[in-house]
Amino acid sequence: MKTIFNLISLLIVFSSAAFGGNFRLYLPFNYPGSVGKFELKEPAKNLKAVIGYRGKRYIFSGLKGEKEVYFVIPYTVQKGVFSLSLYENGKRTFFKLERVKPKYYRVSKIWVKERPLKGELLKRVIRESKLLRRILHQVTPKKFGENKLYPPLKKLSISTPFGARRIINGKKRSIHWGTDFRAKRGTPVHAALSGKVVLARNLYFTGNTVVIDHGLGIHTLYAHLSKITVKEGQFVKAGQVIGKVGSTGRSTGPHLHFGFYVEGQRADPMIVMKERL
Repeated sequence: MKTIFNLISLLIVFSSAAFGGNFRLYLPFNYPGSVGKFELKEPAKNLKAVIGYRGKRYIFSGLKGEKEVYFVIPYTVQKGVFSLSLYENGKRTFFKLERVKPKYYRVSKIWVKERPLKGELLKRVIRESKLLRRILHQVTPKKFGENKLYPPLKKLSISTPFGARRIINGKKRSIHWGTDFRAKRGTPVHAALSGKVVLARNLYFTGNTVVIDHGLGIHTLYAHLSKITVKEGQFVKAGQVIGKVGSTGRSTGPHLHFGFYVEGQRADPMIVMKERL
């Protein structure tokens, strides 16, 4: 069965290359949370990457007039085979089957002070959730020239990895959608790529939070800061200090929560740091 699958995949790759030939696919890892991209020789009026898995389609619409479209292998793609397609101006020019590589996700147990979400607090949480969702789904022109992520901290010591299954106060909760790094309060936090600061304010769950728009649907998020040193609308360079480590919001101690998103889809920051953007 495996031999047949490999043969089919090989035939699909050859036929796609012969059919299109106008693009290059970059996908160094097949783990959940990995980032890939299609890069065209010439800009397309309409560009779209689509991942298919067990009847569900994950669409990355890119930006009109661009030569690149980024995508993420979603966390939910855990076992077996997924499909990867490229559409140019409404026509599919590439199709390939890929086998996802399994990844172990640990369980993270934390205890925090309970505070019922109701009334004005609930309204705030809903309002902030909608704001973040809207921001992280925005696709704007490319703003970075770097091809690798700049480490958000000079020293990266992981306390909670991406994808950890959270148990809060003994109850199963959501997945941990970023990477937490241990650091002393006040440690400088750096922008991972050049871009525009689109959010720099205090949020209920993530405390003092900065979100940077790097263009083409790519955003990075920095949470629980003790201090924010940039303003919304400001353009920052990769490596620039944007805040300091803290423990604001729903946090059990000083650390940096670092998130990486492509059109709202969460990626594994530690995998992305090994990639070339």
